[in-house]
Amino acid sequence: MKNGDDKAGFPRFKSKDRFNSFTFPQSGFKIEQDKLVLSKIGTIKLIQHREIPEEGIIKTCAIKRDVDQWYVTFVVELPDIEVEGKEINPASAVGIDLGLTDMATLSTGEKISNPKWLRASEKKLAKEQRRLARKKKKSNNRKKQKAVVGTVHRKIRNQRSDFHHKISKELVADYDLIVFEDLKIKNMVKNPYLAKSISDAGWNQLVGFTSYKAEYAGKTMELVNPRRTSQECCICGNIQQMPLSQRIYHCSNCGNVMDRDENAAINIRNRGLAKYITVTAPQELGARACLSSPTGDAMMQEATQLVGW
Repeated sequence: MKNGDDKAGFPRFKSKDRFNSFTFPQSGFKIEQDKLVLSKIGTIKLIQHREIPEEGIIKTCAIKRDVDQWYVTFVVELPDIEVEGKEINPASAVGIDLGLTDMATLSTGEKISNPKWLRASEKKLAKEQRRLARKKKKSNNRKKQKAVVGTVHRKIRNQRSDFHHKISKELVADYDLIVFEDLKIKNMVKNPYLAKSISDAGWNQLVGFTSYKAEYAGKTMELVNPRRTSQECCICGNIQQMPLSQRIYHCSNCGNVMDRDENAAINIRNRGLAKYITVTAPQELGARACLSSPTGDAMMQEATQLVGW
């Protein structure tokens, strides 16, 4: 594509596999009972995984292909949710330290193990990819095997998504304030030794799921600066250097000894609470605080399957 006064280049061939989705903005679609009517395409049987709220206005309709299945996603505009600020005990706040050995460590000391879905399916994925590499290009057998490889990837993706949905739902149900680190994941995956593990963990997806669930439930989610959360003592605030291999925090100032990730999670929680209450000492976190919950303007209705495509 050329910009400005530059002449257009030679047209580039665009394979049908290059585009996996298209969108109807504002109009060109409607729902009739269990059918989706699309302009210039026709009527398709629809399986909705949940009803669209009566007060919602459908703004856009996106059709997406996932290997051999088709899905439709509706962006729905909802009226503002008026939620008044309420007094809560900081005990209902939780800090979460995301990791690779354990998916998450909570400031309560609870650990959520990392299933490592990609690692668990690597052998099967490698086997199917080798079969694909042996198929003759443009042959029907190659097309079939390509779909098999895509199905393996889809299963991994769905396992990870389901796991994150369950974790985020429990967090929103149990806590009024949920605090994560504002990690620069795009920069972190540049590390060739950790890139696959970080991508497999899917931290950004977990934070995203928790964010919209918290907003819809009238809860609060915060992102805080991750700088030195593992190196700072959660008791006295002393900062000391620690290699990644050292998993137990030994404070040289006050003698505090605890799990490195739990110490970081408590610091994350404290930084999140500091936005709502004045904290001069860790002991003051037992005081009550007034938190204001955000309001939401839009909700995404997603993962509705089209049958017969």
